[in-house]
Amino acid sequence: MVRRQSLLPRVLFVSDGVAVARKPFKPPFAKDFSINNEQLLRTRLLARKRFVPWGSASPFVVKVPEVNASEFSTVVEKDQHKDKVSLPDGIEPLILWQSEELLQGPGSSCLALIMVDPLLVRFLRPHQREGVQFMFECVSGLHSAAGIHGCILADDMGLGKTLQSITLLFTLLRQGFDGKPMVKKAIIVTPTSLVSNWEAEIKKWIGDRVQLIALCESSRDEVVSGINRFVNPCSNVQVLIVSYETFRMHSPKFSQSGSCDLVICDEAHRLKNDQTMTNKALASLSCKRRILLSGTPMQNDLEEFYAMVNFTNPGILGDAGHFRRYYEMPILSGREPSATEEQKTLGIIRSEELSAKVNQFILRRTNALLSNHLPPKIVEVVCCKLTPLQSELYNHFIQSKNVKRVLNEEAKNSKILAYITALKKLCNHPKLIYDTMKGGNSGITGFEDCMRFFPPEVFSGRSGVWTGGDGIWVELSGKMHVLACLLAQLRQKTDDRIVLVSNYTQTLDLFAQLCRERRYPFLRLDGTTSISKRQKLVNSFNDPSKDEFAFLLSSKAGGCGLNLIGGNRLVLFDPDWNPANDKQAAARVWRDGQKKRVYIYRFLSTGTIEEKVYQRQMSKEGLQKVIQQEQTDYDKGNFFSLEDLRDLFTYRSNVSSEIHEKMNCIRCMSNDVSGDDKNASEIEVHGEPFGERDQSDQNVDDIGGFAEMSGCMHRLKYSERQVGAPLEEDLLNWGHHFKPTSVPDVLFQASAGDDVTFVFTNQIGGKLIPVESMRPNKPSVNVVSLNRISTLHGTNMLNPTATSCKPVQAKSSKLLRGSLKDVTNLSWRPKISFKKQPPLKRLCPSVQGDRVAN
Repeated sequence: MVRRQSLLPRVLFVSDGVAVARKPFKPPFAKDFSINNEQLLRTRLLARKRFVPWGSASPFVVKVPEVNASEFSTVVEKDQHKDKVSLPDGIEPLILWQSEELLQGPGSSCLALIMVDPLLVRFLRPHQREGVQFMFECVSGLHSAAGIHGCILADDMGLGKTLQSITLLFTLLRQGFDGKPMVKKAIIVTPTSLVSNWEAEIKKWIGDRVQLIALCESSRDEVVSGINRFVNPCSNVQVLIVSYETFRMHSPKFSQSGSCDLVICDEAHRLKNDQTMTNKALASLSCKRRILLSGTPMQNDLEEFYAMVNFTNPGILGDAGHFRRYYEMPILSGREPSATEEQKTLGIIRSEELSAKVNQFILRRTNALLSNHLPPKIVEVVCCKLTPLQSELYNHFIQSKNVKRVLNEEAKNSKILAYITALKKLCNHPKLIYDTMKGGNSGITGFEDCMRFFPPEVFSGRSGVWTGGDGIWVELSGKMHVLACLLAQLRQKTDDRIVLVSNYTQTLDLFAQLCRERRYPFLRLDGTTSISKRQKLVNSFNDPSKDEFAFLLSSKAGGCGLNLIGGNRLVLFDPDWNPANDKQAAARVWRDGQKKRVYIYRFLSTGTIEEKVYQRQMSKEGLQKVIQQEQTDYDKGNFFSLEDLRDLFTYRSNVSSEIHEKMNCIRCMSNDVSGDDKNASEIEVHGEPFGERDQSDQNVDDIGGFAEMSGCMHRLKYSERQVGAPLEEDLLNWGHHFKPTSVPDVLFQASAGDDVTFVFTNQIGGKLIPVESMRPNKPSVNVVSLNRISTLHGTNMLNPTATSCKPVQAKSSKLLRGSLKDVTNLSWRPKISFKKQPPLKRLCPSVQGDRVAN
């Protein structure tokens, strides 16, 4: 079928199996325009239409103006080429395939060339060009390995998987090996919250050049009608965007052959279980071309990874039993600390074999590629100790008879999950336990007779209603206390916006209560937020003209696909068993469009179940290296064996960080040796002397300039400086801080106090872009503008001449006191009353002295 020009609508369609020869439309006047043809055309155009007007006896002649045929030909030519876009200078065209005949000489047909439209090529970064080429080779059958017709694009969040997929989709809908489109119909399956986002992205990049239907918040009749239009062979609809749930419910409609030539599954870790109805429904599609998009292909275990791989290219790794015997068991056995040399060797062999096979159709790049496009980022893992109330409740729970009885029984006991959830909620705040007990929930029977631990001032009367004790409820949780101080520092001294992420809506309720009491403007997105309202919340938070401060986010409801670049600080308040959920949530702010330094805080309760959950996350991250290009280090293992999971219900109150203690960190054993000391070369890191490591690693221990900006670069000890540019899961080479005063984050230094016992820091490089302050109508000199200047130029925003990392005292903040008052009294910020609330502890004197009382 000849590709039609844009002048004619697509009204003629051919059923499968019927071949009809057509010629492209040509204007009735060619370049060699003859007089006879022009006279004939004029005779037809100048025909008179005669009619008798009402009330008249004579006919009325309507004159038709003469048409210049040459001008009409020019209009046709312009319409034919209106979609063509030329590439800017310096950008090479992206040719996906060209035939051998075309390589031999210029006399071959132009149909032997498949190239990406310049409309999209001009926006592709180098890694995105490679991604499009990789996906094309997999889905087009050009791959040398047999049985490969699908691929997994497993790039980290923020690398543009959506744009790469749209580029390939648009190319295949227009071109093919034989001059015909390789794909006539494509289905994009995505989480419900991202259906409208995909529709917007397609229209953003290619406009209306593709006919699509997006089934978002549609009624059942609209869904059925849309699907019927798509599967109709005579329909001009080329792309269907649908949610996983909608596809599963209407999967029989896609059973006919030819209903789909390409399927794209976004957030494809949803397909980790091959026994679900959704997975089975998608696997039943007759199309072989399958593209899976996921920033986290490895989640819980290798079996889940096998399910995704087997869906992409069925049978490529054999059946499930063969995969388990041949790959999974040797790999996992070789990673155990107690593994023999023979088991380790076999595990390495199987891992290399599996990596070589899956890397043919899995492409994964980390967000380190964004360092040249995004500002610097620092990740801080903050260990906060429990308060006395939390400690008493924690010990009471793990020593209760019910918990001990469950631990002595089989591990499959259904109550274990409920007990784990109860401990995680206790680490967030005791109020979550208090509310559950008052609600009569029998799922936490380990907390019997513990009402006596709660102070009487936090609830009143026989009803036991929680009053909060006039604001002192914040200090009942170590993590909540640190968060409250951090928010106060941010609001008073910067124009930064922050995203607060939690797995529990009850914790989001506490965030909201804290914001209301402190008069912080905030927005909230959780599972109850409608799809239509979600984008409005995101747009409002990203709008610099609005006085938004905090964005409360449920990790499961909004962790995927949201772009929250209006904020540059993000707090993961509680860890998730699945590292994919935390990584998705943490990637909301460090994305394209971000122009400020980014701070990611991960809060953990010291010595509790939260540290063990995070240990488990690192174990999964270690497994993920099996499918990446790098060599797995079996000598390093996972740091933790699977037996450590039995230690969940223990509490170690005497450690600064259980994670750090289990690492046996050699650097911290010689904590008195600074990074500039000559004896540092004698210290061994990962079994090799530090002096023999690559010299470039020693020169990048302040990537992004966070330590220099905080004024404590020269005061950092050797163990407090990160080694090289470690991966985000390589905690051993991060900066290790026993005191928060050495953390390269001046606001965190002023917020931490005694509640923080240990901090891991990882600085990631980037490129700063000068931007104006987010809040409009600022005074010419104030703390906000000073913060902006310090952010751009790497100076200490509280004390530019500071030579230590200690929080700035009253003497240094005296100069800024007047400007702090100006910021507080601006018309765009409501006055804050602290009459009934005791002052927050550990706030620097400039903040405590400049509060405005009603």
